[in-house]
Amino acid sequence: MKLSQVIRKVIRLGDASRAYWDRELPKHHPHYPVIRPEDRSAPPPPEDAQIQALLESLPEDQLYAVALLTYVGRGDLTADDLIPAYLTIKQILPNKELAIAQITGQKTLGEYLTDAVAEIQKRHIDLDNVTFPSAMAVS
Repeated sequence: MKLSQVIRKVIRLGDASRAYWDRELPKHHPHYPVIRPEDRSAPPPPEDAQIQALLESLPEDQLYAVALLTYVGRGDLTADDLIPAYLTIKQILPNKELAIAQITGQKTLGEYLTDAVAEIQKRHIDLDNVTFPSAMAVS
């Protein structure tokens, strides 16, 4: 699957997950937006498991590219120098499990990736033609 397809799928699933929580949290927490420890929460949306499974199935270079784009979308990194930023992400998140946890921990994942794609498009970068180092050793 091309990186652009992966990103579109994660955006779709992330947006569905966010919509679920926006809809369900007020139903399960009487004092919402305050969430008290004694309140019983809703079960997670099925999209969360789908995002997890998708991320686990990705080759390393695509997984880290998704992580990179979440950081770009959050404004933590710039889209100007993707390869150095990618290598920074690999240093910050030295294994796939950490990368997946970081990505799935973003409640506004779809929004972050949408913003990142907009930044990438402003720079006329084709994500499917960027070669991210897949097995480069990080020093």
